[in-house]
Amino acid sequence: MRAASNALVVMALKGAAPPLQFLLLVLTARWFGVAVRGEIALFNAAVNLLVLVVGFTGGASIVYLASRDPSRVLLRRILVTSYGFCVFIPVTIALGASWLGRPVSHETPLLVWVAVMNAILVVHVCVMMSGHAVWQATLLEFIRPFSLVALAVAVAWIRGYRSPGEFFVVWAVAATLAVLGSIPMIVAHYRRLPAASAAAAPSSRAVVRNLLGYGFLAQASNFTQFLNYRGLFFALERHVSVTAVGLFSTAVSFAEILWIPANSLAAVTLNRVTRSGATAETRSFVLRMARLALVATAFAALLIALVPRGWITALLGPDFGAVRAQLLALLPGVIAIGLSVIASAYHAGRGLYKTNLVAALSGLLGTLVGMFALVPLWGSKGATIAMNASYLLTALSLLVSLARRERVRPDELVPRPGDLPQSVARPT
Repeated sequence: MRAASNALVVMALKGAAPPLQFLLLVLTARWFGVAVRGEIALFNAAVNLLVLVVGFTGGASIVYLASRDPSRVLLRRILVTSYGFCVFIPVTIALGASWLGRPVSHETPLLVWVAVMNAILVVHVCVMMSGHAVWQATLLEFIRPFSLVALAVAVAWIRGYRSPGEFFVVWAVAATLAVLGSIPMIVAHYRRLPAASAAAAPSSRAVVRNLLGYGFLAQASNFTQFLNYRGLFFALERHVSVTAVGLFSTAVSFAEILWIPANSLAAVTLNRVTRSGATAETRSFVLRMARLALVATAFAALLIALVPRGWITALLGPDFGAVRAQLLALLPGVIAIGLSVIASAYHAGRGLYKTNLVAALSGLLGTLVGMFALVPLWGSKGATIAMNASYLLTALSLLVSLARRERVRPDELVPRPGDLPQSVARPT
């Protein structure tokens, strides 16, 4: 596939995933109501938590390890080891939690199955990335939300849901279909590789050691970010109610939609910094992207702030009226993150992963205060304060680091009329 077409496919697939997830939010809110919406948010958060823990055993490091020595022998050993971790870790965590009297979910078997399937799909995405098959890897990422939405809508249209529990069964089936759909790509990639490389492939024991060593470093920041963005859900369930989780998680989902323009600019920034390195031109480009991200996020926040409460209840149902107030309270932190994702992309492009981890840990301070103090005291209001604090602390850490490395003056982050024309005139 030509490079231009490849890029368009990647952008289209990445751009289509968030609307699909939002559509699923709206549909499940209307089908099941706010309490079940809370259960769905908790189920999804628990699945993602298990997948992130699996990521400590390899995750994104598979891209590096598999591309360093592309051969069938090495890939076979990576896959066998990774598949073992994908099954062993979720099952072990679920059994341990049940033994301690704190089951991971009311739907534990289905949750574990979905986590195993999603973890395997992540492995397949990383394998495709190792072969520089970016659009195929992006397609595999897209398959997961698409299969869930398509199957959920099909069941609702054909027979309807007789109980909320049926939705989790559909989720498990959709996750399985996504993995099955990815297998032909993995097989084709495997067959394209040479049987063995010139040098001897690492032993199975060395593969395990490398996956564990590289995986921990690569996953620490992602795991911390997950706690920042989803940890408060579990605190609300414990100290308030699953209904409170339903409302708060919906407000957070709306807030994260506002980052779509900024995240797109961050992807462009990451590519530019990775290719160009530390130059004056790159510095100028990064700051221009930061200003555009600020404008885009602030504009999106303004639009959502003008949406009447009645529109939200008309979209989701009458029980979701409190979502608008929680969303408005989150907007200061949302705007700050919209600006700081450019700084995060800059650090990643320079290989400064520790800097992004420090920023995530800074935000975790606000989350932990919320989980253990604010939520028990003030419920949903405490969760909103803590989430905002987490957003702001993370953003501040990222921006201060960028300012120090590139000696950025505050006025250089103030939007300028010429930012958009320059960006269009100098595509990357």
